[in-house]
Amino acid sequence: MEIFKGTGFSFWKKYKRSLRQVNFKIPGELWLVISFAAAIFLAIVTITLIQLLSLPVSALMSPIVFIVALDLLAGYPYILAVRRNNYIEESLPDALKQMADILKSGGTYEYALREIVTAGYGPLSKELENVLRKLEEGENLENSLNSFSENVDSTLIKRTISIINDSIKAGAGLADVLDEIADDVRELHRIARERLGGTILQVIFIVVAGSMIAPLIIGLISTVINLLMETAIGLDLTPEQIKLAMSTNGFIILLLQAYILIEVIASSIMVALMREGKMNKSIIYIPLLLLIAYTCFYLAAFVSSTLIGGIK
Repeated sequence: MEIFKGTGFSFWKKYKRSLRQVNFKIPGELWLVISFAAAIFLAIVTITLIQLLSLPVSALMSPIVFIVALDLLAGYPYILAVRRNNYIEESLPDALKQMADILKSGGTYEYALREIVTAGYGPLSKELENVLRKLEEGENLENSLNSFSENVDSTLIKRTISIINDSIKAGAGLADVLDEIADDVRELHRIARERLGGTILQVIFIVVAGSMIAPLIIGLISTVINLLMETAIGLDLTPEQIKLAMSTNGFIILLLQAYILIEVIASSIMVALMREGKMNKSIIYIPLLLLIAYTCFYLAAFVSSTLIGGIK
């Protein structure tokens, strides 16, 4: 299995774990098949409508619809898992503080966990309920906490559990350790919020430039290219030359639209790296930015062609 390490195989394991974390009812393999089939169906419907209604839209919209639909459907469980993990991380400081207060007042580990379970911390309470159940079944505290860290795809949770286990082994006062961890986690959240606030202008620039301004400009360029094509056809050209010019025009427009696709994907990756620090989070941004980009492109192409047609 080492040959698959760092490849799509590890990603597939992570994807299936995301489905388990959110209690997704459909198996991962079946959900991907459903997502793929639905995306193909929408792509076929798109190309059919373009041809039947003679819409001024490139056939490239069909694979774009396929990519967006597949991304949204296949990525839906992953987005749910990311939202769940973020909620657990945000609830962690308050839960640790409450546990520390209970331990300082003389309560036991089990009693502290039971209080957290009934305190209403959402997904965190559910995970700690599993820890409490393992303790009641005779499992030791270390193994029970390790099962918690394995069920949550979070480096912060894993490090927190590791510190707690090491503190228990060393015989340190767990209440004080939990207090310090809670303060550190709060500080990490504050730094993360500052990072998001510090990069908001750069993110806005990337989103506006990549998914709005560039597609608008390319839409205007496509109109100019079509205008030059119409002018060239009006000249004394042979049928072969006209056919070659039209095919070249279509190829150039196709390249421009493909450039928009590549640019939006690159912009989404940059936004994900700046805001989340993880490239795989770009799956959240790609569908929305693609929709905005191609809407701007066709809107600019339609408005500019209408204006030029009115001037003529």
